[in-house]
Amino acid sequence: MERYFMDVREAVKDKTKYQEIVAYFQESAPLSVDRLVLLIDTIELMSEEIFEHYKALQVLFKEAVSEILKRREREGGFDFLTDSQKSQLSYALRKAGNLKVLLWEKYEEYDMELK
Repeated sequence: MERYFMDVREAVKDKTKYQEIVAYFQESAPLSVDRLVLLIDTIELMSEEIFEHYKALQVLFKEAVSEILKRREREGGFDFLTDSQKSQLSYALRKAGNLKVLLWEKYEEYDMELK
């Protein structure tokens, strides 16, 4: 259960709150698919100037995607996700590829499977 709610889209405007944003996502682990979308949207809005926090969020994103893909391997597909979650995951993977958080070529096949 989350200890608090944070409007990260508002908080990201203030670079002094970056450490709190990282803590928020760390405390939310394991990340649900909708939190994964919020995380990649947050990464897009963050300034890369505060590299340590920017990088920490990228690592959280990659770890969450890795866990989803491990479950996919165990279950033989993405059937454990709803259609909405599949769409959200596709969005998050595509955006992560565009932002260079993930190497798109490695994830494009998964994206096609989510369609």
